[in-house]
Amino acid sequence: AMGQAPGEPGIGPPSITVTGAGEVQAKPDFAQVQVGVVTEGATAAEAMRKNNEAMSQLIAMIRKRGIEERDLQTIQFNVSPRYKYDKDHREPPKIAGYQVTNEVQVKVRDMTRLGAFLDEMVSVGANQVRGISFGVAEPAKLLDVARRKAMADAQRRAQVYAEAAGVRIGKPVRIEEQAGGRPVPYPVARMEAAAAPSVPVAPGEQTFTVNVTVSYAIVDAK
Repeated sequence: AMGQAPGEPGIGPPSITVTGAGEVQAKPDFAQVQVGVVTEGATAAEAMRKNNEAMSQLIAMIRKRGIEERDLQTIQFNVSPRYKYDKDHREPPKIAGYQVTNEVQVKVRDMTRLGAFLDEMVSVGANQVRGISFGVAEPAKLLDVARRKAMADAQRRAQVYAEAAGVRIGKPVRIEEQAGGRPVPYPVARMEAAAAPSVPVAPGEQTFTVNVTVSYAIVDAK
C-alpha cells in the first residue's frame, strides 16, 4: 500500500510497504524418539521389578550405541492399578493388578543408524514407541539464508508496485521480521511395538520460512 502525503497528522513520509517471504529446505540431522516399557504384575512391586529389568536392558543397549547422557531423558514414569469390573455392576471395581510405565526420550544424532536403532530397542523389550520427530541441530545459518531471500523478495515486490504507480523508491525506512521462522513440525510417525524386521524411516526435508515486512520510502515521481 502507498503511504499518505507528508504533513498529515500522525502519518510518516510517503512509502510503499510490502511483505517478502523466504524459504530454505534442509535435511534433518537428528531424530527424537519416545520409547519405553509397559509392564503388568499382580502387585505394584512385581510390575515394578519387571519394568526395572526391562528398562535396564533397554538403557544399556541405548548407551552401548553411543547415546550421550544429555541425549537421554526420562519423560514419563507411572504406576497405576488395573481394575476388574463386575459385569452386573453390583460390586465395586476391584484391583486386579498393577501397570508400570517408564518412558524415555532419546535423541539420535547418527541418522544412518536410526532404522537399526529402532529395531534393536524393540528387540530388547521396548513395547512402547510413541513417535519420531526430526530436527535440524543448527538452524541459525539456514534462517539467515531465508532472511536474505525474504528481503530480496520484498525488494522485488516493492519495485513492481513502484513501477506500476509511476514512482521511484529509495532505501528501506522500516524492516520488521514476522513472528515464526521455525520449521513446520514434521508429522510425527507412530508405530506399535510389533516392529517390522527393518523399520523404514523417511525423515524427508524441513522447510524454514521467514516473512519480513519492509517499508520503502518513495523518493519522487518519475
